[in-house]
Amino acid sequence: MKNMEVKIYFIVTNTAKSKTRFNKGTIGVVQNEVGEEYRATILEPATYKKDQYLKKVNVNLISKREAHILLGIENLESRIAVFSSKIFRAICTIQQNDLVVVKQKNGEVPGLVVNVMEQIRKTSSSQIINYILFEVELLKEKENLRVTISAEKIISVSSDSNPQVQDHKEAQKFKEIPRQNSIKKNEQNPEKSSTPSVCNTVLGNSSMMLKQDGLLEAGSMVELRARNGATIYGVVRWIGIPPGKSELWAGVELDYELKNCTDGLFENQRYFSCDDNKGMFVKLQECRPDSRFFAASTSQLEPPCVNRYSVLHVMNKAELQSNEADVPPIPESEAIELLEGKMKGIQGHYNSCYLDTALFSLFCFSDVLDSVLHCPNVGEQRIQTVLRKDIVNQLRRRGFVPAENVMKLRNLLGCSTFASEEKDPEEFLSVLLHQVLAVQPLLKIRSNDKTQDCYSYQIIMEKEDLEIPSVQTLLERSFLSCDLKFDEIPSCLIIQMPRFGKGFKLFPRIVPSTELDITDLLHNSPRECFLCGSVAEIECIQCLQDPKLMPGVIKQFCQRCEKQVHSHKKRQNHHPQKIFFPLMNDFSSSAVICRHKLELFAVLCIKTSHYVSFVKYGPGKNSWLFFDSMADRCGGENGYNIPEIKACPEVGEFLSKPVGSIGKSDLEKADGFVERLLCDSYMFMYKCPALCLYR
Repeated sequence: MKNMEVKIYFIVTNTAKSKTRFNKGTIGVVQNEVGEEYRATILEPATYKKDQYLKKVNVNLISKREAHILLGIENLESRIAVFSSKIFRAICTIQQNDLVVVKQKNGEVPGLVVNVMEQIRKTSSSQIINYILFEVELLKEKENLRVTISAEKIISVSSDSNPQVQDHKEAQKFKEIPRQNSIKKNEQNPEKSSTPSVCNTVLGNSSMMLKQDGLLEAGSMVELRARNGATIYGVVRWIGIPPGKSELWAGVELDYELKNCTDGLFENQRYFSCDDNKGMFVKLQECRPDSRFFAASTSQLEPPCVNRYSVLHVMNKAELQSNEADVPPIPESEAIELLEGKMKGIQGHYNSCYLDTALFSLFCFSDVLDSVLHCPNVGEQRIQTVLRKDIVNQLRRRGFVPAENVMKLRNLLGCSTFASEEKDPEEFLSVLLHQVLAVQPLLKIRSNDKTQDCYSYQIIMEKEDLEIPSVQTLLERSFLSCDLKFDEIPSCLIIQMPRFGKGFKLFPRIVPSTELDITDLLHNSPRECFLCGSVAEIECIQCLQDPKLMPGVIKQFCQRCEKQVHSHKKRQNHHPQKIFFPLMNDFSSSAVICRHKLELFAVLCIKTSHYVSFVKYGPGKNSWLFFDSMADRCGGENGYNIPEIKACPEVGEFLSKPVGSIGKSDLEKADGFVERLLCDSYMFMYKCPALCLYR
């Protein structure tokens, strides 16, 4: 070794007794070999001015880069700990633009390596030491921060697919993105891990060239677009050319299960192993680097021809043109195929569940408020356009709306709190419809001969002896107690239940009324005598709770029946009132009174400040879906929410029973979705199909 020009570095890993005792972590340069020892120059700690002799068994030879990375760690104990760690060799392969996980005071934070910096410092003995530090941009959710760190702060590296570091399992996980460990799973199930010879088509050199060009290789974290337009995320487990194909394909293990995916099988060949419904095979060109971590970095990280501001959803020209066309509500025949599963519906973000559930319920299957999307005289055309094109059309066309589309709307609502804080659906709808779009009120309610305009109705009533009331009962009681009437039949009626805050509920359970009969709640409208069915001319509020006259049901009578009812000595103190409606004198006593009924199409529920919804997607009695915009989460604090839609036909089965036949035992047996619907209901949405298209 005397004539070697290349320096050979070492680190002391053993403190066995020798002529001179060196601490673990000491780094130096070998000058030459002397039997079982090295004559060496100690670089650090700089307490030795002359060359020293070290036994070969007490040191490990290391490369120049390894030495420079370790010299960046001044504490010897930390230095030896990093050298002994399983990810040290992965750290030594770090290059600019690699993803890492950094240990911070507030926990583990993902980061992007912006620069690998060669530094110089002078020791106390005036010796020049070269060392390496890493400049990392921390990818925090709200703001990005650059820090300069040594290797001891790095606890995981995403570029671990390099063949040199395959042994280090810690380097195979990007901590903020939990994934199944396919290698470990294969050890438990050797049958699954047996890979056919077709896997030999993986192009080692080619995939490495892809990485150098800023693209992908096995182990890369990627995003791709599902058929419904949803962006899904995963890690590349295999790259190659399958039999019968002429270009590179990728096998991706997804972050979560999706329908019609595999466990690593593709066309009856196994390429890797993962949980069922988490393996997806696509052309390699359809994969892009995971933009959740790359979006904050420089344009060098962008794949070719991808705009960094629209990396989540890249559309070709034909798709963009089709996105301009309005889409009708999703029909019953297509609902399950298009919507059931994860990453369906509207993706939640930053306390947006109140808004997600309201928009999904109102627009996915119903055209009850489509006039809002096209009204030419709205106050804010820009907001109307975002609502129509980026949310409603995308939801109906693809079955999925990403969080960034909803955030556009939230940022335009005129108050910064809508972009981050918890709100109620009625507050959002009032601001959107009244203050921002300035559309006509949905409701006209008469009180004391004056008409009040509003967009939803809050049930107001005192606590009564109603063990498990229906929505029909609550609405009637509330209207009667406040002396209210609908001035006209509403095309859309949104009713808030009597509950306030996070915990207070006037009634522990409320039974939804699938049909809401508002005939007796209409002003200036013919009504039917409670007893004989003739045209009613008189109503009596005091008769409402009469135990002999079906208590709880609205009472109005023709003149003959009214005299008979109030001739009873216990009813002589009642104060009946006359009913007036246009052309009253033209109605014969035997005229058939038309009943005006609204149909239930959605129920919003709340529990512990989180909103979800049950939505009817067709005329079938069991056509009910459950929607949660934040059903699951991937990636912890810096990850994203996973919306989910589930079919719940049991809700339809329960609601198809006549309200009068639902006993206490039926309610006590209710579980799952039915129990949630009964106990957590907050807002009921009804529509009048005959009027939806005209208002």
